[in-house]
Amino acid sequence: MGSAHMSVAIAGATIYAGASRLAAPVTALSARSTLPASPDTPSSEQKSTEGQALSGTRGNLLAGATLTAASSADQEETDPLGLTEEEQKVVDELKKRDREVRAHEQAHAAVGGAYAGQPTYEYEDGPDGNRYAVGGSVSIDTSPISGDPEATIRKMEVVKRAALAPAEPSPQDRAVAAAADRALQQASAELQKKNQEEAQAETGGDGASLTSLNQTNDPAAQAANAYGQAAAAGAAVITTSLVQIAA
Repeated sequence: MGSAHMSVAIAGATIYAGASRLAAPVTALSARSTLPASPDTPSSEQKSTEGQALSGTRGNLLAGATLTAASSADQEETDPLGLTEEEQKVVDELKKRDREVRAHEQAHAAVGGAYAGQPTYEYEDGPDGNRYAVGGSVSIDTSPISGDPEATIRKMEVVKRAALAPAEPSPQDRAVAAAADRALQQASAELQKKNQEEAQAETGGDGASLTSLNQTNDPAAQAANAYGQAAAAGAAVITTSLVQIAA
């Protein structure tokens, strides 16, 4: 056929007759970019649509859960245990009383410390089946400490504070506080007496000199002392005279 070359362009490739040379297609990337999408790979529109559908489904689920929760909350507020309106009022009152009683007795125990026992409670069953504290007590040691008025004073101060610790002390609480106050005053008197006795012992037991010293600053005591001295002098004169006569 001669040395002439024949060329035929096929789909971007050039085939030279009489040669085995194949030119690389220059539009391969463009061709790939224009290939139809694989059936297994969703398009961007499909992805967008599916994403919206998924979001919509989640939104519906969340909305449904919210509505269900709201409905349940309304049901609990309205009628949590199938109680009547009157029974619910009783339960509310019992709950309030329970809080007050526990706070009251715990205040006693906390302030009383070592002198107070643990709270004990009286319970009442509510319409809801629960038990509520409606009364309580705390034992507290109010006995004086024998032979130690100072320790007794400190103890009675604690007992008095413990009795009056609650926000609203009961009549019994006030009675205990009054008893502690009396014991405190008695212990104070004993302590004062003890201090005086110790002071007298330090001065050699001259109680008369201490009494005279105290009386010198008291006008009434001075007048009584002068009267006593005059009466004693008169008695001495009379006695001397009698003795003298008798003699």
